[in-house]
Amino acid sequence: MSDHDKGSFMRRHWTDTLFAVAALFVSAISLWVGIRTEDANEKLVASSTWPFLQVQISNANPDGKLDLHFSVVNTGVGPATIESFELFWKGKPYRSGNELLVACCGFKVVRATSPEAKGRTPLNTGSVQGIVLRPGENEEFIRYPLNADNLTVWNKLDDVRDQFSYRICYCSVLRDCWVADLKSELYMPGQLHPKAVKTCPVPHVAYIR
Repeated sequence: MSDHDKGSFMRRHWTDTLFAVAALFVSAISLWVGIRTEDANEKLVASSTWPFLQVQISNANPDGKLDLHFSVVNTGVGPATIESFELFWKGKPYRSGNELLVACCGFKVVRATSPEAKGRTPLNTGSVQGIVLRPGENEEFIRYPLNADNLTVWNKLDDVRDQFSYRICYCSVLRDCWVADLKSELYMPGQLHPKAVKTCPVPHVAYIR
């Protein structure tokens, strides 16, 4: 092979090598862009379905009548599946509103058919565990209006309500799940940062109603 042919061969070799390297570089960049785009799309979908649950308590209704309401509200942008809910007072979990008010506030449980039940202000309780809350929706778990017959118990409940704490585990439609330890005071540290979990733990004592 002449020196001229050798020079032509080397030029073609380096040219081919350069094109191959350039092609690999472009492919790598395209792959990186594709991965980043897919990641961004996943984050966009997750953010558009993100739920956020809080406990809200009020001692008056919109008309100004004294009426204690305990609710879970979804202030996020996606529906929340509530897998578990716990309510604590002084570190002890309670299964129901009746059980809680007996312990905290001197509430007396009477049978609905008892003469004492006639004309008595009802304590309304409900469950939030096992339901789905859409964005902006709330679900009451305790409601207790004030009347002449329950003044002492109502005032006690109003006094101690900020001592209650809650643990709630909920999931998005994408099955991303979080555990939140909550109090009624939203400024308490950590309440804006629920802990991400793979699955919701089963509580030892769930608040049922």
